[in-house]
Amino acid sequence: MSDRVLAAFVDASAMVALADQGDATHSGAVAAYRELCAAGYRLFTTEFAIAEAYELIALSLGNDCARDWLVKLDIARYHLDEADFSRAHHRLVTDDRLASRTLTDALNITAMERLGVRDAFAVDAGFPVEAIE
Repeated sequence: MSDRVLAAFVDASAMVALADQGDATHSGAVAAYRELCAAGYRLFTTEFAIAEAYELIALSLGNDCARDWLVKLDIARYHLDEADFSRAHHRLVTDDRLASRTLTDALNITAMERLGVRDAFAVDAGFPVEAIE
């Protein structure tokens, strides 16, 4: 029996898909979420992913819906520190695998690396899992 804790990072794209019933990926995201929970995964995200999801939900569904989503949000958050930010910044400007990604992506990848997590729940087909060291 393995002592390995199953953990998965939850990207903003997955949070938006779960919140927006009109999103083309909503039903797939709901099914994936249920599968992850049933398999015993511990799900976590970062403040940056939450901020990105909030903005996207506000743009697509309105500020009231975004605020309601934020009030109901119940997920573990990894707090990035200055060292994490410095590493993410450095990688974003030097790692070609992240050339077309956002600073938020680089920060989220840094959190995953720090925690030793390689699994991500994202509906963004371009989520750069290959950049995780």
